[in-house]
Parts: sequence; structure tokens; C-alpha cells
Amino acid sequence: MFVGEKKLKNKSETAQYISIFVCWLAYVSVYFGRYSYSANIALVEEDYGVSHASAGLVMTFFSIAYGSGQLIHGVLCKYYPRKYIVSFALIVAGIMDLIVFLGVPFYLIKYLWLISAVCQSILWPMLMQVISENVSAKLMKTAVLVMSTTTSFGTLLIYGMSAVLSEINYKLTFLIGSIILFVVAAIWFFVYKPGGYIRMNFNKSGEKKSESKVSVYLVFAIALLIVFSIVINFVKDGLQTWVPVILKKLHGMPDNLSILTTLTLPLFGIFGATAAVLINKKIKKIIPLSMLFLGSTAIFNLIVLIFQKNLIITVFAFGILELLLHGCANVIVSIFPLNMREKMSSGALAGILNGSAYVGSAASSYLLGRIADVSGWSMVFLALLGTVVAALVLGGIYLIFSIKKSEMRI
Repeated sequence: MFVGEKKLKNKSETAQYISIFVCWLAYVSVYFGRYSYSANIALVEEDYGVSHASAGLVMTFFSIAYGSGQLIHGVLCKYYPRKYIVSFALIVAGIMDLIVFLGVPFYLIKYLWLISAVCQSILWPMLMQVISENVSAKLMKTAVLVMSTTTSFGTLLIYGMSAVLSEINYKLTFLIGSIILFVVAAIWFFVYKPGGYIRMNFNKSGEKKSESKVSVYLVFAIALLIVFSIVINFVKDGLQTWVPVILKKLHGMPDNLSILTTLTLPLFGIFGATAAVLINKKIKKIIPLSMLFLGSTAIFNLIVLIFQKNLIITVFAFGILELLLHGCANVIVSIFPLNMREKMSSGALAGILNGSAYVGSAASSYLLGRIADVSGWSMVFLALLGTVVAALVLGGIYLIFSIKKSEMRI
């Protein structure tokens, strides 16, 4: 290799690593606008004097808008100006945080979170599209692994900050979160550069290829993964939203300690994202891999239901559940879309799968709060277990049909 070629290669790889980093930073930072509310939900309930169901309704509004927005942005994101749209989404999320800090009536918070969700929903499909465009096949596994940690790191940071500030003034979380979002928006605007590694529509001669037809079997597989994604988010976001309240109500923890203990969840989630990438090397097919995580999730849901009065077992089981749920989510909304970039838009597929998942988020925030109000937390744990088992049954039916149809083995 000539010296000039080596320098060009090194420069290209450096640019790819920078792209991966700014995508990671953008998505981690948005959690300061997403979970600033749910991390402090117990304090919000006390401050405003509202029920579990009313407090959960804010995240229901967010989830509906976020999921719907991703379905739209997933299809359209490849046409958006990357440099401006990501910065815009982060700035709007920061403004919503700032308004809550300044003080608004409780009934307005759900509308602020709805607006924030519409803008935040741009980010995941857009960032997946950027990764697919800016990163070569050589570094794609690195990109998948790095991006798979965003949810865990973002959640860890916002819950950690909330735990520290809960004894001072929980609303400071919203102020600091807004500042972080504004800073990262500026970083993206000045650092992002377009790349040229996507090749889904062009052959070596540069001529546009005809669009690949999506088989009916692939459509069935995507439909099943949508169901899995809904169930995963129903359980994952339900736990993330209500674990601080569960620890406070069932085990008498003070607010700062319950939030701090909840930090075990995203820590385990980081290992789950890594485990998904590593296990994918052994289990290449996406649906069997997803079912492995879901089956394990059912087991630990049962453990929580049986041993809910034991604090140590409950917290440990919550941590393992977070590992499994983050791992499964990573398989569906990150590994699968990027693996499919030669067949279809990674942004569109990520938007469809991740957007649909927020049906589960929307249901979990309000529905689990309502179940807790009416029937207690044991019924909440039973509801979580039931949804996972239902998903496994559907997956089992799909695998049975795939025995005779090799095209269904996705």
C-alpha cells in the first residue's frame, strides 16, 4: 500500500469513528429530555398531588407521539438534511425541559412531552440512516456495538443525576438536562460530516440498480419482530418508569435511594447490548435470537412475581431483566436494520420497528399505573409475564411454519 493510500485510509477510518461518536453522543444526550420526567415520577406525584395513572399519562402521551413520529420519520429520514434536523430535534427537547424547570401546571406537562416526542422521534431512524451511510462494512460491528449502549448510558446518566438532585430540588434535573441538550446540538451542527459508504442502490459502475423486492416472508418476519418490539418496550419501559415507585411502595425506600437503586437497570442494560452482539455471532437468525432473550425474560419475570417481597432478589432480577430486554431490543432495532441495509433503508426499517415498539411504551406507562392503583403491584408483575409468554407463543408458531419454508428463517 502506498503512503498516500495509507493516509487516505486512516483519514477515512477516523471520519467513520467521528461519525459513530457524534451519533452516539446525540442519542445519549436526548435521554436528558426523555427520562428527566420518569426518573423523578415519584417526586412529581408528591409535588403535584396526582395519582399513578395521571403521572403515567405524561409518558403515554410521549410514547404515542414518539412511536407515531418514528413510523413517519423512518420513511422520510433519508430525505432530511442531516446536519440541521438532528440539532433541531435536540434543541426542541432542551426547550421542553427548560419550560418544565421554569414551572408549569401539571396538566400542561403531557403536551410539552408530546411536542418533545414528535421531535425526538426523528433521531433513531435518522442516526441509523447516518450510520448506514457513513460507516463501512469493516467498522459496522463496532458501530452496532457502540450504538447499542446509547439507551443504557443515557438512562444511567439521567437517573444518576436525578438521584443526586432529588434531595436538593428535583427540577434542577430539567435545567441541567436542557443545557446538555443545547451543547450537544451545537456539537452535532459543527462536527457532523456526510459520508459515502452506503451502496444499497448503486453497483460498482455507479449505475442505479433496480429496487430489491421485499418478499412476503420478510414482511411476515418484520411483523413478528414488531410484535416482539412492542412487548419488549411494554416490559422494559414499564419497569424503567415504575421501579422507583415499586421500591418505595413495597420496600419503603426513600426517593433518592430508590432512584439510585434503579441505576442498576441501565448498568445491566449495557451488558445486554454487548451480549446481543456477541451471541449474534453464534445465532445468526434474528427471530431465534430474539426468542432466546424473550424466553429468559419470562423466567426472570416469574422470579420477580414470586420473590417480590425480597429486596435483594427483586433488584437482582430487575437487573437481569434489563440486560435481557436491552439485548433483545438491540437485536431488533439496531442489528437487524443495519444488517439489512443492502436490501432496504436502515432508517426506514429502524423507524418502523422502534416506532412500533412505543405502542408498548404508551400502554405500559398508563396501564401499569392503572393496574397498580386498582389491583396492586402483584398484578403488574403478572401482566408483564403474560405479555412475554404471548409473544413467545407467536414466535413458536412462526418457527413451526419456518421448518417447511426456508425463506421464513430470518
